[in-house]
Amino acid sequence: MVRVFPFKDPLTGDKSRSVNRPSSAETNFVKYTQVFRKLLLLNERNDFATTLKNIQELLSFSENIFSSPAVAESFLYFCLHGAATAWVLQTELNMPEATVYRTIKRLRALNLVSPAVKVSKIQSSKGGPRPTVWSLESATGDEVANALKHHYKLLSPKYRVAEEIAQTILDQFAIKGKEEISYRDLVQQIREMKIPFKAPDIAELAAQYLGERGVKVWR
Repeated sequence: MVRVFPFKDPLTGDKSRSVNRPSSAETNFVKYTQVFRKLLLLNERNDFATTLKNIQELLSFSENIFSSPAVAESFLYFCLHGAATAWVLQTELNMPEATVYRTIKRLRALNLVSPAVKVSKIQSSKGGPRPTVWSLESATGDEVANALKHHYKLLSPKYRVAEEIAQTILDQFAIKGKEEISYRDLVQQIREMKIPFKAPDIAELAAQYLGERGVKVWR
């Protein structure tokens, strides 16, 4: 769609002329075209038949991934982090458990993810299969280790409460343009929320979360 805007002639002042300007959607299309062009330039040494085959494979891949929003979200999470457990995806993407397992099954069928390591059970956990860290083939050992660490964090009720509080503070900072907070003020805010945990325990976890996202917590 092309929007038509009135155009005033700088010499005559005549507004009868108009100029075509691209809509915001078309502007995005230009950006995406540049991305595809970069991908195609990687094939510039190939003959046209090979390039065409690569394009068809890319389109087929995109259709397989992005035809399902849940699969697309999970795939992009793996692209960003390299590895994850089903519980991490369920929590981070706010996705139902059954949906998460279907997406992992789909990604595994496409040979995009594979099991990296089994998660050890905590002593107080109930029966059932041990969770698995799933990873991309290109994932590093650090990414797998971070996924495992994140899995254990998300199992902690204290950590999840601290994460929600820290995210609320981040949202407030985004509005006010602030980038730092004192540890004392952080503890005070948590106490005012009257949560069922000791404020210093939650403050420590919240401070760590904020620090990882660029917010300075003054001690």
